[in-house]
Amino acid sequence: MPLSYSARLRRDLRDWQERGLIQPEQAERIAAHALAPRGMRHLQTALALCILLLVAPSVIAFVAANWSAMPPSGRLIVLFLANAAAVSATYLAAQRRARDPAGTSHRLVDGLATLSLAIATATLALVGQTFHVAADPRGFAGTVAVLGLATALVARSSGAAVIACIALVASDAGPNALDLGLVRGEAASGSEPWFWMVGPALFLASLSGWLRARETTLLLLLVVLSNHLGSTPAGSMFLLPPDRILSVAALALALGHVLARLSREKPWATRLHGGAQALARAAVGLILLGIVMVSARILGFGGAQPTPAVALAFAAIAIAALILVRLRASASALSATSDLLVLAAAALALLVWLIASLSREPATVWTVWGGIVPALILVVAGHIEDRRELYGWGLALTAGVTLGMLVASRNLIAFSGNLLLCALLLTLALFACRWAARRIDRRAA
Repeated sequence: MPLSYSARLRRDLRDWQERGLIQPEQAERIAAHALAPRGMRHLQTALALCILLLVAPSVIAFVAANWSAMPPSGRLIVLFLANAAAVSATYLAAQRRARDPAGTSHRLVDGLATLSLAIATATLALVGQTFHVAADPRGFAGTVAVLGLATALVARSSGAAVIACIALVASDAGPNALDLGLVRGEAASGSEPWFWMVGPALFLASLSGWLRARETTLLLLLVVLSNHLGSTPAGSMFLLPPDRILSVAALALALGHVLARLSREKPWATRLHGGAQALARAAVGLILLGIVMVSARILGFGGAQPTPAVALAFAAIAIAALILVRLRASASALSATSDLLVLAAAALALLVWLIASLSREPATVWTVWGGIVPALILVVAGHIEDRRELYGWGLALTAGVTLGMLVASRNLIAFSGNLLLCALLLTLALFACRWAARRIDRRAA
């Protein structure tokens, strides 16, 4: 499956010509327009971003080298000038974008807004250090999240939104972030107000199309939302429980497809349609994370066994599948074949995790059916509808789990036998598909 856009476009153009959908002249014009060089504007924007990435660390390093020798008043002046320069540059770039909305200046605005947020974050930390303010990591992360929200909404900066989401994750982790506290099964005490203050606003802004590059932002928000669900005391779970992750992911996937079917007659509806598609893609990414967590739990990491909440996860997956099937029944609906396979992979991983907790077989054996097989289903789903991100992540997950099991497994013979059994079942499925295709072709003839 071609992964590059140009290779996929050329393949699709050949396929459309063979089906008689377009003429060769039309295919040449489409390829010439889509693959034509875009001139120097993109290069100029890229070079400007590179300059920012080089200048900003150099200035920070220079100030840090002389920080201890500077008096408090000098430190405040330096911080004030740095913030003023970043905000002024962001304002000028935003004015340029307003004059030319179709240009590439939005990337420069995004980069400058993100830089201004980073400088403001460093300013807070350095001011606290200068005046010996008591350390409060969770409060600091929450403050950064609020600043990131304000910067993202005013400058329409996706980079600032991502920083705000990361700050929310750090607020959940608290002072134990370095020992993987950010993947706890429950939000840390005191972090809920920050999430409910920032999370819904970022979610609505991303879903409505106000912010660009929404998939990353929505995925991080879904992860934080998963971290805030449930009632298990903080710290008793080392990893986010798969049932919680897969429940949120299934419902988000269904919501994305429902919103994507709304009429696009008005500009806001068009933006909402794009945000809904981004939400569906983020939900698929969260399902991928859930399958990874299933593999980790089966191997014994985290130590938590399935709870009655698994039933709720199965119900959420079933509801999402029912919604997608109903949407697919309409001729005007988006094709949901790949997403149905994604939900099937999630249900299989969840079922294997439930069975593995009741079995006396080695846990390494169950990772074949709870990690590798669901990952292969994601590969098939990505290949069917040319979803290259899903295809690539499915391959990466398959390779990662397989290599990890080859290193960690204590029963390689059983592991090898289960792989061969899986391959045999897939071979039978391949023969069944070919037989069904031949029957359909004969009936059509």
